[in-house]
Amino acid sequence: MGSGEKTLDQVQRLALEGGTPVRRLAFAPWPVFAEDEIEAVAAVLRSGKVNYWTGEQSREFEREFAQFVGVKYAVALANGTAALELALYALGIVPGDEVVVPSKTFIASASCVVRLGATPVVADVDPDSQNITAASMARVLTARTKAVIAVHLAGWPCELDEILALAKERGLFVVEDCAQSVGARYQGRMTGSIGDIGAFSFCQDKIITTGGEGGMLVTDSREFWEKAWSYKDHGKSYAAAFEREHPPGFRWLHENFGSNWRITEMQSAIGRLQLKKLPQWLALRRRNAALLCLGLSTVPGLRLALPPAHSEHAYYKYYVFLRPEMLRAGWNMQRLLDAIGAEGIPCGVGACSEIYLEKAFVNAGIGPNEPLPVASRLADSSLMFLLHPGLIEQDMRDTCTALAKVMRAATIQSPLSK
Repeated sequence: MGSGEKTLDQVQRLALEGGTPVRRLAFAPWPVFAEDEIEAVAAVLRSGKVNYWTGEQSREFEREFAQFVGVKYAVALANGTAALELALYALGIVPGDEVVVPSKTFIASASCVVRLGATPVVADVDPDSQNITAASMARVLTARTKAVIAVHLAGWPCELDEILALAKERGLFVVEDCAQSVGARYQGRMTGSIGDIGAFSFCQDKIITTGGEGGMLVTDSREFWEKAWSYKDHGKSYAAAFEREHPPGFRWLHENFGSNWRITEMQSAIGRLQLKKLPQWLALRRRNAALLCLGLSTVPGLRLALPPAHSEHAYYKYYVFLRPEMLRAGWNMQRLLDAIGAEGIPCGVGACSEIYLEKAFVNAGIGPNEPLPVASRLADSSLMFLLHPGLIEQDMRDTCTALAKVMRAATIQSPLSK
């Protein structure tokens, strides 16, 4: 056998244990900013019109994004966290109110509630979509509940018909957290257009990414839009700024107090171009997801979950779930992560499954009295993989090969234990 040839044992043995890894080439990064995006930013910088009030990029981004989502109004913002907090402000959430949030999400879905002096009440999630449901929401409602934040985790839409029906029955607002679901659809409608307000994030590696940070609030309510638009710009009145005649001299525009959560013209220039590319990007994400679904369908020790026919997943990330009862002695989540990573495949646990375990919740004395059962199980069973548009079919095949190799070694029925 030549020195460059690999033995069957080398190929089958885990890289973590000295075998040959499935791949050595790193995955393509995301985001990658194309030349047209770089040039658009440069053009804004050359113009000197870098602010919402001097340029036109941000106002056009708002108009185009609202049209894309299918709503009347949009407010471009510095980041998605601001979009969530602004949504609650526009809905009139005040100290003493409670807002239901899912257990599996980023902490911003709860911190936005705390920032307004209200209390986040954490609800359990569905084991497949990992989203809040009407049933889990109903279990934590009280007389103080005023709203629910429905997070479309990883791009899988929540079952909004049931959530909206319960919200209507109890007189609650519904905020859609669309940080990971740009382009996802539920019953044919874009996420963000279905609840009272939608909040989007364009942070670092999101589906649309506007140069590090960025966000958008969308709504069909002029009342909510006016409050949001005003607060993000120091309390300016939109009517005073754009719709009224003013006598010569100083223009009195500030009819409320607010803050500065404006997006920049550079961010908006990127966002406008990426919005045009989004259909192609979504198609690539869905192609990659289909390849993973097919390739992992027979891997031992895994549980796959597919969205129902009435939902179009945006696939920000791809999740599979371990069957812990099938793991051999000595195998756990950390060893699996190490083994998959050693094969050259990026892998993580994804969004925090139990945000109420963060010290912030503990220090504030808020959170459930007991661990939430589904969230707790997901914390020990969720594996997350990349499928962004920069990845090709071979990357997906390698992901499946590596996971199959590791799970054969890790599961009870495997003859390959070394």
